[in-house]
Amino acid sequence: MRDKNGIVQNLANAGAPVLNWSQGHQFSRGTNFQCFASTGDGSIVVGSLDGKIRLYSSNSMRQAKTAFPGLGSPIRYVDVTYDGRWILGTTDTYLILICTLFTDKNGTTKTGFNGRMGNKIAAPRLLKLTPLDSHLAGVNNKFHKAQFSWVTENGKQERHLVATVGKFSVIWNFQQVKNGSHECYQNQEGLKSCYCYKIVLKDDSIVDSRFMHDKFAVSDLPEAPLVIATPMKVSSFSISSRQC
Repeated sequence: MRDKNGIVQNLANAGAPVLNWSQGHQFSRGTNFQCFASTGDGSIVVGSLDGKIRLYSSNSMRQAKTAFPGLGSPIRYVDVTYDGRWILGTTDTYLILICTLFTDKNGTTKTGFNGRMGNKIAAPRLLKLTPLDSHLAGVNNKFHKAQFSWVTENGKQERHLVATVGKFSVIWNFQQVKNGSHECYQNQEGLKSCYCYKIVLKDDSIVDSRFMHDKFAVSDLPEAPLVIATPMKVSSFSISSRQC
């Protein structure tokens, strides 16, 4: 801060630090945290280099309530729905969609943020490009910052997921991919993978893609536009009238 009278505050001699420790835990080893996101109530989801995804309640950061085992790929980015029921993890070559809901021994439905899921962890869904689209995206292009559409009100549900890879913005219909009976999952063994998506192609590499906040939805459309940024241009459009 600049002031005509000179030094405003000497931090070395200040009676109290500018920032105070609130809560948390200093882990000594083995975490390799890479990214995090927050639910509407302040709970935290953290992605790690070993592929694990940990859930912390809003009451304590000392120990994770639930830890989803890794699939072998580092988690580069993570997002979570406003209600905390779904988590979206980004790896270099695929996305991981995880449901956090479970029923405890008393028959109460909870999320993995406020209860320990233990052996009730559901199998994740994998979102991938087809071999052809993966080839067209380029061998050196990786998935980047997969996110849900932007909702910050109780009772409203995210509609889409979007991720960037090279010159592609890839959009999945959230209602479809979280439906266990979706046609993509039929006749698949093991972990289910969804290849049902829409691609928006740009002339240049895409820096980021994300939906505007839900409150900016056009009056005659159910959701806000998608914004895509390249090094030289920012554009937006609505996907509501298009099949995803």
